[in-house]
Amino acid sequence: KTTEYVSKQVATMTINGSIRRRRGLYNPLVVFSLTLASTTLPSGKCFAHPALPISNARPPKQRFGTDNGGAAKGKSTPISGTPFRGISRRVSNDDSAAEAPPSQIESIVANAKSISTSMGKKIDLTDKTLRGKYLTAITAGLAVSLAMIPEAVSFSFVAGVNPLVGLWTTVVLGFFAALFGGRAGIQSSASGACSVVVAALCASHGSGYLAGCAALSGLLQITSGALGVGKLIRLVPHPVMVGFVNGLAVVMLKAQLGHFKGAGGAFLSLLSPEGKATYGCALLTMALVRYGIPALQEKVESAKAVPPTLGGVVIATSIARFLKWPVKTLADAAGAETFRGGLSTLPKIGLPASFWTPFQNAPLETLRIILPYAVTMAAVGSIESLLTLQLLDGIVDDGKRGSTKKEVIGQGIGNLASGLTGGIGGCALIGQSLISAQSGGGVSKLSGMAMSIFLALGIVAFAPLLGQIPVVSLAGVMLLVCQSTFSWGSLRLVGKIPNLDAFIIALVTYVTIKDDLAKAVLIGTITSALGFAWKQSTKISTTLSQTKLNPPSGPTLPNVKTYNINGPLFFGSTQSFSQLFRVKEDPDDVVIDFTQSRVYDHSALEAINSICDRYGSIGKRVYLRRLSSECAKLLAKIHKGGLPPYEVIEVSPSDPVYDVADDE
Repeated sequence: KTTEYVSKQVATMTINGSIRRRRGLYNPLVVFSLTLASTTLPSGKCFAHPALPISNARPPKQRFGTDNGGAAKGKSTPISGTPFRGISRRVSNDDSAAEAPPSQIESIVANAKSISTSMGKKIDLTDKTLRGKYLTAITAGLAVSLAMIPEAVSFSFVAGVNPLVGLWTTVVLGFFAALFGGRAGIQSSASGACSVVVAALCASHGSGYLAGCAALSGLLQITSGALGVGKLIRLVPHPVMVGFVNGLAVVMLKAQLGHFKGAGGAFLSLLSPEGKATYGCALLTMALVRYGIPALQEKVESAKAVPPTLGGVVIATSIARFLKWPVKTLADAAGAETFRGGLSTLPKIGLPASFWTPFQNAPLETLRIILPYAVTMAAVGSIESLLTLQLLDGIVDDGKRGSTKKEVIGQGIGNLASGLTGGIGGCALIGQSLISAQSGGGVSKLSGMAMSIFLALGIVAFAPLLGQIPVVSLAGVMLLVCQSTFSWGSLRLVGKIPNLDAFIIALVTYVTIKDDLAKAVLIGTITSALGFAWKQSTKISTTLSQTKLNPPSGPTLPNVKTYNINGPLFFGSTQSFSQLFRVKEDPDDVVIDFTQSRVYDHSALEAINSICDRYGSIGKRVYLRRLSSECAKLLAKIHKGGLPPYEVIEVSPSDPVYDVADDE
């Protein structure tokens, strides 16, 4: 599809090298591209060059005529219709048109050469849209970097290591996981799920073994990602996903409530100065993020460059410092040593000596110690990261689907790099990923890398300033994340969905809160699969009829009793299938018709063979109709060359073929 303007411009050029300059250089390659864009292919469909932004408005009123055989034969034919976006339909033959500002068509022509001569699109940083896109991603990374600090510090305490270890784990893991990951917007860090797994290892063998465990976990994730194991996440049912997000919301809520407790473990009183300041700072941050900053952005265009979470934390921190509220800061929670800053806080590259020395002396024994933890950590991290990827696929409406293979490999590279810098490993965090998506970080992977860069700069150069941020201000942001993470609609589903699905949602939610994510997803998926198998096993049935039979090896049989099988035949329905037949009462010739059924596994083949043997044992013969040739071959193998008491007639080509499936 093109316009009269493009057609007339192309008609003034020739492909033999005669180039006409009109506010831009037209070379033969570009002319050829535009000529193709303005001609019709023999199939009658217009050729659309990838560099030309076709409008999705109404289609052209008129296409090329058919008198030329459907092809342009070297010259363009003007058509009428919807113009390209940004192209004026007014055409002037006056030379004064050459003095007009460069048109959108000439920009397209200028881009056509670079597209056709390079492997990918070049980034035009002068484009305001692209600049806004990357600026949004970078500012989203800055907002998430602040929300990462209390989480990384808290998970460090869970694992039993210095808070700096958790912070640098977030920097290294977050950068490499974002760079090599499967979707923009995912934020990775030291996580509670992984910290709980390795806490026992740290308590028994020291923090040095955590680095080796993280590195081995990364290698396992890279291997499993390369083998495509990440595709198994598609087997996780929707009720399991709902239970997962509900349980995770409750877990995050419990983690934030600890910031509102005093030294004795009780919640701060609203009447005390500390309680007033703590609750007030959190509520102020939540109000700014939810209402204040968005309202300002509607009135001030430049304010849209600042994510609401970042603006809310900065304003709340400034007010708390100005009014001298007695609130606990990050430096108070993690210790002043964590936020001392300077190059001395940089992590050392290489595995710690506390792990490397015993590994050199007894490698097998060391691997035996860390392997169970590494396998569990790799599984937990991969599952949580893949579930986060699926959630962001639904939240970020960009028409793209994240790559499970890349995401698992990216997490593996991040954990490997984290282990080699003395880190504890981790995975994607759904809460911070949602903050990133809501702040616009889902447009580019720069958001994850920017988070790591800003956090590293903050640890080294601005640590004392970061240490003054109130913990409850960041907790307020996370409380909003908990509120948006929980699937409130699932509470209204009780009584409207199958009881099994409602039970799975509650079960996965409970196990996520009580134990860990990996167990919850595994238990929920197995329960759902067993429930599905049971439901399908009850759908096997039969209807009786009389049919005329023309067997290949015998006379025509006018009225033969026929069992018309309905429903799937697999391991769960074989017992019900065997009970459908009345072997002793049936006539000598019986037809079993599989037109409305499908044979799925070896148990089904054994059930068919068993029922045929029952008929054969009393001298009766069975005719199998609409059973695939593959099933017949496998049944023949079961009889080991003997004469089976059945005959396959009218083979069905639509039945499954029991060959090795191709991975596409």
